[in-house]
Amino acid sequence: MKEQFYQELLFLAPDAESAHFLLAVSGGRDSVVLAHLFANYGLNFDVAHCNFHLRGGESNKEMFFVQNLPFLTTQKVFVKEFNTMAIQQKSGKSIEMVARELRYQWFEEIGENYDYIVTAHHANDNTETVLMNLLRGTGLRGMCGIPQKNGKIIRPLLRFSNSVIERYVREQEIDFCIDSSNLTDEFLRNKIRHHVIPELEKINPNFIEIFSKNSNLFLQQTKFFDAQVQQYKKQLLKETEGRISIPIDALKDDENRSLILYEILNPFGFNADDVENILKSIDATPGKQFLSDTHILIKDRTHFIIEKKEEKNDEGIIINSIEELEKYGFLVEKISCDSNFKLLKSPNVIYVDTKKLIFPLTIRNWKKGDYFYPFGMKTKKKLSDFFTDLKVDLLEKQKIRLLCSGNQIVWIINYRADDRFRIDEKTEFCYSLTT
Repeated sequence: MKEQFYQELLFLAPDAESAHFLLAVSGGRDSVVLAHLFANYGLNFDVAHCNFHLRGGESNKEMFFVQNLPFLTTQKVFVKEFNTMAIQQKSGKSIEMVARELRYQWFEEIGENYDYIVTAHHANDNTETVLMNLLRGTGLRGMCGIPQKNGKIIRPLLRFSNSVIERYVREQEIDFCIDSSNLTDEFLRNKIRHHVIPELEKINPNFIEIFSKNSNLFLQQTKFFDAQVQQYKKQLLKETEGRISIPIDALKDDENRSLILYEILNPFGFNADDVENILKSIDATPGKQFLSDTHILIKDRTHFIIEKKEEKNDEGIIINSIEELEKYGFLVEKISCDSNFKLLKSPNVIYVDTKKLIFPLTIRNWKKGDYFYPFGMKTKKKLSDFFTDLKVDLLEKQKIRLLCSGNQIVWIINYRADDRFRIDEKTEFCYSLTT
């Protein structure tokens, strides 16, 4: 095993002879073997140990065991203790997930001064992970299992089975700690380890080896698949100021549209069921909305439009004085409307007769039924009709804000002013409001 291990390490870390490694060592068999192999090759490494305090005195025993490993001579042993149960209760996540997040977060923090962070995952761990993914429901990526390399994190034992590691332990007479929680069937992983894999090995004694090869094949296929997905994204997606649009006609013509749309939308939090419902809306009337935890997707006339959710204040913002507008991004100037006064024509600027503006003002979202008198017109118009005339898409409509005086709209901000507040021949002073 020693020679094979070193070849795996060189594949993952070609500079192994000069590199500085940080090893994650729990005190269990696999991580102790990892440290033993590194020590035998005289590599430059230190050790990191997490004490999650989940098993009472057993957790402390493992911590002291790691701190006193006999083959650690010049190596540093970093120890981090966590009140894991308290953290888990606040998070609402499973205890396994919380421990994993705490572990890797700490490894990254202290690993900044190291070239590589090394964990002791092996082939059986990988098989268990893939089987768990299958039971929960997974795609091609879930079949790839645990990556051998992920940034600075490497796993040189990933190609070795449980039986190979066990043989090394016997040959080298290595002592290690036994985690009692691994002996129960409380967790899904343990059930797979104790019952499922042994039955599969009865059918095929080389099951783990074959599974590892298949997992590597799935990884290669996934890389090829991801490259194709990126090509589709380049062709289909158009991003403008944080908004992403997908042409509906292009999806209609593609027999793989369900798979393609899933790959496009999944990073925005949409799942397979969402994608199915979105595709059903292709021929529906524009306006259908779909929500993920982080994004909103709207079926417009010719495109699906995706944008990050924004917090909305339906009550609006109350403005008690003209000076307060500057707090909300407006540039305000009071101007004398004498013979030298000239209007600047821009959708980002309005001029309002100071006597016509009644406080408090309100900045709010537009709503159904809103109307105004478009600048230059003496008849009122519904905002919904105004937006339709301008062909404002549905997501853009949701961003539009109004400046109001009482129940009257002063300005559809950055679109059109209301004629009722315009300056006229009687106006002495006006406010210019610029966004």
